[in-house]
Amino acid sequence: MQRRNQRGNALLEFTLAGIPMLFVWLSIVQMAIGMWQYHTMQYAVKTAGTYASLHGSDCATGGNSCTVQVKDVAGVLQNYAIGIDPTAITVTFNAMASDHVTVANTVTCQLSGGASPCTSNTTQWPPTSYNTPGTDIEIKTEYQFKSALAMVTPGSGQPVTFGTIWLPGFTHQTIVF
Repeated sequence: MQRRNQRGNALLEFTLAGIPMLFVWLSIVQMAIGMWQYHTMQYAVKTAGTYASLHGSDCATGGNSCTVQVKDVAGVLQNYAIGIDPTAITVTFNAMASDHVTVANTVTCQLSGGASPCTSNTTQWPPTSYNTPGTDIEIKTEYQFKSALAMVTPGSGQPVTFGTIWLPGFTHQTIVF
């Protein structure tokens, strides 16, 4: 008789505890993916900034040809942004004036794809007038994180949108050579 009174307990316990735990687990996984993408983006921007800072005007002494273009720096950025959709990354290259505060020259483009992809931009960067050792450069990126949690949200068949989460990347470097 006792067993008969417990019929359905497992289903009730799963409903009350199991389903919410699935959403918690999915949320943890999505948070981990977002943090990984943020770290990857920041590492890629830092590496691209270091590459640009080591290829200034003095790098070309002794017959070396090491001036770089936007596409070269963007190529380094794209190579290190592993697992991030390059068509969804907006990159801004800033060359700073001698006061190290004022932005003197800016190039903004999509990393790959779009109307003006960075990977095919042959503009010299930093420009010749801002390519001397001691000059500061900045690279900024923005990437919109798209959570997969919308696919498990109950609703009336209408698309569910969450708040936009932008993952930034930033580096401020001084041209060394």
